[in-house]
Amino acid sequence: MRAADLAEQGLDWAAPRAQAALSSAIERATPLVESASERAQSVADRAQPFLSDIHGHVVDDYLPRLNKAVSESATALAAEGDLGSRARAARSASAKALTTPARKKKCCKKGRLLRALCFTALTAAAAGAGYVLWKRSQPIEDPWAEDYWADLEVEDYSADQNQEASAE
Repeated sequence: MRAADLAEQGLDWAAPRAQAALSSAIERATPLVESASERAQSVADRAQPFLSDIHGHVVDDYLPRLNKAVSESATALAAEGDLGSRARAARSASAKALTTPARKKKCCKKGRLLRALCFTALTAAAAGAGYVLWKRSQPIEDPWAEDYWADLEVEDYSADQNQEASAE
């Protein structure tokens, strides 16, 4: 027998068994994957408030403290004196800044009022510009005015124009 015949026989024998093993693995794994995804979703739903609280603490408390500590230690290092005293001053300044809680910012009603006033001013300016453009597009003629040009008598406009051209 040749090697090609043996390979073909091996393929004919292995293909149905491999297909059966694959379909049985899919059948056994499907419920496990579905239950794992449901559990993962429930864990993610339970962790969401915790993660949002952590984000709030990091943004509102830890980052301002860190920023203040870095700036105060930089000013302490830039001060006059020998290196050891400046390093001690920077260490104490940064430790004090890191242990002092950051001030929580209150919602500024002034900022909200300012935004409302700006929005109102922009709206009024846009409405005013629209009114001016509309008014300019209206006809200028007064429909009740008398036709003053109807009483003018001009004999021949082309004759007057020819005389002025010859005089020049």
